[in-house]
Amino acid sequence: MKNGKSDFLRNVLTLMTGTTLAQAIPIAAMPLLTRLYTPEDFGVLALYMSIAGMISVVITARYEIAVMLPEREEDAASLVALSVCIAGVISLVLLAVILVFNEDIQGLLNNRAIGPWLYLLPITVFVTGMWQAFNYWNNRAKKFKRLAVSRVAQGGGMTLAQFVLTGLSAGGLVVGYLVGQISGLLVFITRTWREDRTVLSKVSLLSMLENARRYSKFPKYSMLGALLDNAAVQMPVLMLSKFYDTHVVGIFSLTFRALNLPMSLIATSFSQVLFQRFVVLQRDNPERLAPFVLKLFVGLLGLMVPLVAFVWILGPDLFALVFGESWRQAGDYATILIFAVAIRFAVSPLSTVLAMDHNIKIGTLWQMIYFVTISLTLFIFRNAGIETFLLAFTLHEVALYSLYLGFIIFGAKRHRFG
Repeated sequence: MKNGKSDFLRNVLTLMTGTTLAQAIPIAAMPLLTRLYTPEDFGVLALYMSIAGMISVVITARYEIAVMLPEREEDAASLVALSVCIAGVISLVLLAVILVFNEDIQGLLNNRAIGPWLYLLPITVFVTGMWQAFNYWNNRAKKFKRLAVSRVAQGGGMTLAQFVLTGLSAGGLVVGYLVGQISGLLVFITRTWREDRTVLSKVSLLSMLENARRYSKFPKYSMLGALLDNAAVQMPVLMLSKFYDTHVVGIFSLTFRALNLPMSLIATSFSQVLFQRFVVLQRDNPERLAPFVLKLFVGLLGLMVPLVAFVWILGPDLFALVFGESWRQAGDYATILIFAVAIRFAVSPLSTVLAMDHNIKIGTLWQMIYFVTISLTLFIFRNAGIETFLLAFTLHEVALYSLYLGFIIFGAKRHRFG
């Protein structure tokens, strides 16, 4: 047991170190980037990332998550190859759609500035899909150092490119984001192929089809739920883009990003390692899973209390000092949004319990509930003024993520009933 705890903590520390470096680079760069780019530029980036994010969660039909589950390495490798192939097909379809309907998409989004950069979406989502597949492959093999290096390459590549490409205005932020994704993927491709090419080269079309059938629950149930979940997460940016100007979108996106980046230093690392730990517990000591989940929630929530108090008291002055006086409004937004960030931080890393195949339907149910309620909430308050809009969003997050925790604990106990 001591060895298990030691391995767990070491894995978390390894990923946390890499994630810290990966996120520290963009965090350190943000005060400079906010003086090189306008809120409108950040608004275009936020909208681009929202669209890319929604597509990316289904770009592999969710088969990348199943990579963690097979006992045989050959089956896991087949799922990696299957994920990459599906991502390629969907990306080509997306390219055709953008070539034909670019103008219509701009009108739908109420944003003309994003038009030229929509052509990069197919590349972005394909690269992201490949990264996700190799991410789970390396997680399965406990290659946590490799995972950490990939994240550092993402953060460093993105930031460097955004500084170099300032002449492109919003395009510098968008292209920089893509460069970061490619940088992280190259780490996986070069190192994974060098060490694992023997098993990966044995993949056949037959094995891909067999595993596609075996893990068909993921596209059948998880894909819709994941799409709804991510669309719901992006809904504030989409609603703000539709009913407010790009300046407000940029202020909101930077505020939420600034608040979430430090939190993701811990949350991302925990989520990555916890999935592997949850799978092991579910197999070997299933009765310990639910108490473990609840204990983690209490600990994560406790970590947020000092930060919530700090931002709530000093938000406007802090943002004006760090990002420039023109971003003081972001500090006003932060005093409201910090409560949404806190509850997400405490619950989201635990959600991998619902990624296990016997809990997929439960996770999908919550995702559908969340999508419907967030869409209705934000639509109802779309014309109420930005502060009321943000308050409604935050109250919704606290209520729904509390419900999410209940679903997660239920899923953690569900093995007891077969």
